[in-house]
Amino acid sequence: MTKLRGLWLALPALALTLSACGASEPAPGGFPGLLVTDSNAYLASNTHVYKLSLDTAAEQWRFSLGSPATVVFAGAPVRFDKTIVVAGGIGTGFIDNHVYAISDADGSEVWRFNGGEASREYVDGVATDGKLIYAANGDGTLYALDPATLSDVNDAGVARKSPTLVWKFSTGNRLWSRPLIDGGHVYQASMDHKLYALDAATGALLWTFDLAGTPIGVRPAIGNGTLYFGAFNSTFYAVEAATGKVKWQQKLESWLWSDPLLDNGVVYAGDVQGRVFALKADTGEKLWWFQIRDAVRAQPVVDKGTLFVAGMDTQVYALDLANLKPGADGRVEYKDSSRKWKDDVNLGRRMPSTPVARANQLWTPLFDGDIKLHVLDQTTGAKLLSFQPAK
Repeated sequence: MTKLRGLWLALPALALTLSACGASEPAPGGFPGLLVTDSNAYLASNTHVYKLSLDTAAEQWRFSLGSPATVVFAGAPVRFDKTIVVAGGIGTGFIDNHVYAISDADGSEVWRFNGGEASREYVDGVATDGKLIYAANGDGTLYALDPATLSDVNDAGVARKSPTLVWKFSTGNRLWSRPLIDGGHVYQASMDHKLYALDAATGALLWTFDLAGTPIGVRPAIGNGTLYFGAFNSTFYAVEAATGKVKWQQKLESWLWSDPLLDNGVVYAGDVQGRVFALKADTGEKLWWFQIRDAVRAQPVVDKGTLFVAGMDTQVYALDLANLKPGADGRVEYKDSSRKWKDDVNLGRRMPSTPVARANQLWTPLFDGDIKLHVLDQTTGAKLLSFQPAK
């Protein structure tokens, strides 16, 4: 339990201590996040949100707060109507407790939400079902916001627009992951050792899954009426989405840190010791595992039969799922037919954030440094584009 408490305290602090950024910015205070649509990409990285073109990764606009910019953004942006919605994280010496909506047209602020003096940082951004915005806060509260109705509020002595607070749900500890919304339900993991199922429209509690002593810091995956997620007790769970009843559980080797991915009947998840596991979705049987040199925080990505893993060891891996040859212990070596790319792809920066696959490309955000993002060729791993903001 001592080690568990250490990780519990270390995860938010990690954003402040992993490594230094370029001289023009403070050290990162939150994990970057990426949204890619049919027409543009949106990157929340440290103190800025950027809109980028898909063909050149050129900057269309940037959004920041303060002069110099001080508010740090955390988690992937989401699109809501004609706005891009992001959330504040942990800055250098302060916490930002706002959710912001930015005009997609010109990058100007449209509204912001303040949960009050007790609210804290948003570690993993927000989620939406197209009707409401759901914001999981470090104060242990999940806020449901309706941006269709804006009101005038006084925020720190300034008149601003703010969305309607439809409901809020309080848990017993901090919320480190954004919720999963599916079928009119919201599934929220909490560091209070519980997974909650709520009615998306009203916030009414439907059921609670209690791990009795183990925090849950990831967003579940869902498929075939089942929720899949790992926890800090080195165990992976599958529970019924309708009831919260356990279908199976599988003990693994270390704490589960990355959001799981469900694809074609297989669940993929990474742990803090750099292992990526493949489990059968219906039974939890271990199919194989793969080892990298540092923790896996980013969610694995599957596209066109290839599993992509962005590691905290600064490397991106591509495994050909059709040609894996697990050893007697289930381990897949990164060589020969299992390896999609001929050469190693080392991007030189830690990658705690999930890449996005599109059009034979892999858009990969970096934690710090002057270059914020690389776009890789899925077939070869070659760098096609990079984004480095102008000073």
